[in-house]
Amino acid sequence: MEIKTRLIIEILGSPKAHVERTVSKVLVELKQRKVKILKSYISPAKEVDKFYSSFAEVELKLDNLEMLNEICFDFMPSVVEIIEPKEIREDPKVIEDFLNDILARLHKHGMIMRNLHAENVLIKRELKKA
Repeated sequence: MEIKTRLIIEILGSPKAHVERTVSKVLVELKQRKVKILKSYISPAKEVDKFYSSFAEVELKLDNLEMLNEICFDFMPSVVEIIEPKEIREDPKVIEDFLNDILARLHKHGMIMRNLHAENVLIKRELKKA
């Protein structure tokens, strides 16, 4: 099932040149995927609280939900809009795989966050002893 979607991928950082290079790399990396880019727009970087912000708005065609899932995890868009099809009818197994992939990644990131929190607590304890 072909999916037409619009994504907004935001970049925040510093210096300004780094943000501009990074947002441009987003389009380069998307072009290396098996997707068809229909439209793209890159916003000029603007200063926001001592950082710089830019975004890429990209409209593209994908072959299936799995590809959309991968792009969402790899590029972490702030907005995903499915333009077509207007209605999605999918095999329950595909939806199960899609949801299980999301959950597996969320569990992985949750474990990483818990480990980082534990390390942070230990470091703070050690600093108080010093």
